[in-house]
Amino acid sequence: MSSDLVALVRRTPDVHAVADGMIAMGEPLELRGGEPEPTLLYDAEGRLLVSIEDPVQVSAQSEIRRLLGAEFADRVGVPVWWIDVRAVADIPEAMRVARAFADSLVRWLGGTVYPDGATDAPARSWRAAGPGDEPVGSAPAPGDAYQGGVIG
Repeated sequence: MSSDLVALVRRTPDVHAVADGMIAMGEPLELRGGEPEPTLLYDAEGRLLVSIEDPVQVSAQSEIRRLLGAEFADRVGVPVWWIDVRAVADIPEAMRVARAFADSLVRWLGGTVYPDGATDAPARSWRAAGPGDEPVGSAPAPGDAYQGGVIG
């Protein structure tokens, strides 16, 4: 059995890049698989934690409404990329990793996470520093809204 999240993102997702970023930031994970098979995240002990399905573009608001309900669908604009993120249910750390992955997708690509995502967030990006800005390559703090230019 698994616990499922759905990341609905604005820009074309690179699942491996986000997972690699988590690993680079200190998550003790191993990345396996990928297109056409699900991308799998394992812990340091070799246990499967998270399965990530290939992204699917959804252009019909009615599909989001049918699958996730009208209340949630009304907060999501189309088109979006739909990514199923499944955490193994019997490993407590798995849901935290799945949530961190889904939140990372939304943080950098804009969108929201089902079932309990916030209002649709704008896409973020690295940007060149201007006078008085943070150094180039600095990431916004969690929860900060990106104040730079529009992406996409």
